[in-house]
Amino acid sequence: MRISKKILIAFTLALLALPAWSQVRVGLRAGLTVNRLSLDRDFIDSGNRAGYTGGLVLDLNIPVVGLGIEASAMYTFRKTPLTSEVRTYKRHYIDIPVYARYRLSLPAVQRYFAPYVFTGPNFSILFDEDASPSINNSKTFTSWDLGFGADLFTHLRLSATYGMGLSRALEIIDREYSGTKVEGKDRHWTINVAWLF
Repeated sequence: MRISKKILIAFTLALLALPAWSQVRVGLRAGLTVNRLSLDRDFIDSGNRAGYTGGLVLDLNIPVVGLGIEASAMYTFRKTPLTSEVRTYKRHYIDIPVYARYRLSLPAVQRYFAPYVFTGPNFSILFDEDASPSINNSKTFTSWDLGFGADLFTHLRLSATYGMGLSRALEIIDREYSGTKVEGKDRHWTINVAWLF
């Protein structure tokens, strides 16, 4: 029991000291996203549609070991085309991705080119949408993101992300099939560019 308490105290102190021996930067980010719904019934289909994203990024880098944390607050615009509908529906979100990052060690070129990989959850909060009696958008949903990127000349950051929906993004009530409910989860690719100060 005493050992557990000591480990807990040491872990807590390490977390409190983290900002002191890490490098913290903030920046602006913008990107292009391509969205497609993964539906649980095959009589409705969803095509790919481009959207966009932009917002703020907080970057915490731990020197030497190559580990870091990246968190963002992003406005994201998504479009959803459906074969059962005439229109393409628009959705507006605040996305909050929180990633664990590992930077590859390339000492000779680290200041000019620093590649990295990352993964983590992305929490989406719906704040505006097209109204439709046949579509019920979830107010929040979560996806899991995987990606890679590179820092160029310290301040410029390029990244590519693939997001897999973990929870339902929307529900479609298909009136042609006796009101059958079809659940959709988001799948998306995002290409981002950021400038870190």
